Amino acid sequence: MRPRRQPQLTVLLLAGLLTACQQAPPPPQTGYGATERAFVELAIATDEQVLKLLDLTDAPMLRSNRTTELAELRKLLDAPYVNNHAGHDMPGMPTDAEIELASTNPDALKQFVHAHLTESLEVLRSAGAAITHPPTAEVVKLMERHRTAELASE
Repeated sequence: MRPRRQPQLTVLLLAGLLTACQQAPPPPQTGYGATERAFVELAIATDEQVLKLLDLTDAPMLRSNRTTELAELRKLLDAPYVNNHAGHDMPGMPTDAEIELASTNPDALKQFVHAHLTESLEVLRSAGAAITHPPTAEVVKLMERHRTAELASE
């Protein structure tokens, strides 16, 4: 036979659980984490590579924007930078072969610059949805403003 107190204990436990379930979820993480670091590393690698492409153009605004972005991105690093993307074929990042082709083909140069702008803008929009660290989110917004203005001036 069960003691009479068990129903009272069950009611108290259920009341406690219901109260806990009604509490707000914990706030999202806003620290510099793996997502932010991955974004920063990719963005640095992309900007460094695209500067090689932009050296072939008469586009001082684009070069200036990438230099500004690199400075802001490097401030976010929490460890020494290692280019884990060297030689990769990533959206928005021109390959060495594309840069070589662009150096002799003006149409290819124009195409690769446009691809950088449109593809990197898509990457930035995805990053903007995933980044929770406020300083990193601000750099994402800066970069997105750059790409939007650069595409508008093409």
